[in-house]
Amino acid sequence: MYTENVVIVGAGPAGLAAAQQLKLYGIDPLVYECDEPGGLLLNACSVINYPGASKGISGKELIKQFPLPERIVISEVTDVSRKERHYQIHSGDGVLNTLSVIIASGTKPRKISIPGVTGDRIHYCVKKLAGSSGGLVAVIGGGDAALDYAVSLSSGYTVNIYARGDFSKAVPHLLERVRLTRKIALYPESLPKNSFSEDIIVAAVGRHARVNFISEKLLSSPPVDGSFHMCGDCGNGIYRQTAIAVGNGVEAAMKTAGYLKKVEAG
Repeated sequence: MYTENVVIVGAGPAGLAAAQQLKLYGIDPLVYECDEPGGLLLNACSVINYPGASKGISGKELIKQFPLPERIVISEVTDVSRKERHYQIHSGDGVLNTLSVIIASGTKPRKISIPGVTGDRIHYCVKKLAGSSGGLVAVIGGGDAALDYAVSLSSGYTVNIYARGDFSKAVPHLLERVRLTRKIALYPESLPKNSFSEDIIVAAVGRHARVNFISEKLLSSPPVDGSFHMCGDCGNGIYRQTAIAVGNGVEAAMKTAGYLKKVEAG
């Protein structure tokens, strides 16, 4: 009836932590990732609130500390639903059944439309832009993500940050770093009036949980038997921090292992 014991959807910090913890129990999960392992952490310029990284570490370097699962499939999961006592997973690779599921699918960016600006000028992450150089970049947003993106890009670009309001919601240490970076300029309460003549526009105006592939029934009434878990950014609202996601992933793995043990015992 089923082909897998555990399927993990997403290979960001939560999914990778869950996979590693399951491996400690002798359970080999199948992990799906629609892009590349690392998730949103690959965009982070400097992480300083992760245990052991108080001096700061880039997201790309931090994710290297996470072991990759032995079985990882680069394919987008398009549907997850429960069928009696198992789950059905639809992806670009086909359909399979599994006893349990850990959803660690992260978030997707809130899209924006700017009059007179074509979509190919607007970016929602910086991992492909970082390392390039030349020209001006407009970063739209007044939160931590916008400021962190600006710092990442300032090594190669001149960056203007535009916010609808002020920057009071940003973490103070990050705001101070931006103010001390010569190639970054802050423009509070300027977004509605700006025509954005910059070469590149990066939008960081919020994110939605990436859960559109989960059946309505699972989302509204998730099973409480330990077979289904949502962890990391897709279930944490505004509390999107790597350390929280990792803890969620470990907890989900421990509960999943307990569920599988009960199933095995009959």
